[in-house]
Amino acid sequence: MKQRTQYASTLILLLCAGSAWAHPGHAGGGFASGLVHPLLGLDHWLAMLGLGLWSAAARVPRAALATVCISLAVGAFAPLALPAVEPLLAASVLVAGLMGLGAKRLPAVLGLVLAGAFSIVHGNAHGREMAGFVAAAGAIATSMALMALGWIAARSVRVQKLAPALVALAGAGMLGFA
Repeated sequence: MKQRTQYASTLILLLCAGSAWAHPGHAGGGFASGLVHPLLGLDHWLAMLGLGLWSAAARVPRAALATVCISLAVGAFAPLALPAVEPLLAASVLVAGLMGLGAKRLPAVLGLVLAGAFSIVHGNAHGREMAGFVAAAGAIATSMALMALGWIAARSVRVQKLAPALVALAGAGMLGFA
C-alpha cells in the first residue's frame, strides 16, 4: 500500500509541475544538444513512450517508427510555427495513452495517422527551439529511443494494461493546464 501511495504522489507532483512540460532555452545547434532536448520535457517523454506502447500492442513497430521519424522531421523543418502548440502537445499525450488502451480495437492505419499528426506537432515544437539539421537529427534519435523503451516495456502484460492509462491521465492533466 505504501508503494502505491508513493507512485500516486509522484504522478500528482508530475502533473502539477507545469514547467517540466515546457523546455525553452535549449537553442544549441549541435547533435548532443538535439539528443538531450527531448529528454527535458515530460510531454515528449510520455508521448513517445505512449506511441511505443501502442505500436507494440498493435504489432506495427516498424511502421510506427518510420511514420514518427519522418513526421518529426517534417514538423521540425516546417517553415511556420503551428498555432496552439502547447494544447496540441498535451492532447498528443492524452491520445497516445488512449491509443495504447484501445490498441486491439484501433485500426492500425488510423493509429499511424494519429502518430504522424502528433509527431509533426512535436517536431514543430522542437524545431522552433533548436537550430539546424544536426540538432534535429539528435532529437529524432532520442525520440526513437523513447519509443523503443515503450516497446520494451510493453513486453510486460502489467505494463501494457497500466502504463497507457497513466499516460492518458497525465495527458488529461496537462491538457487542463495548457
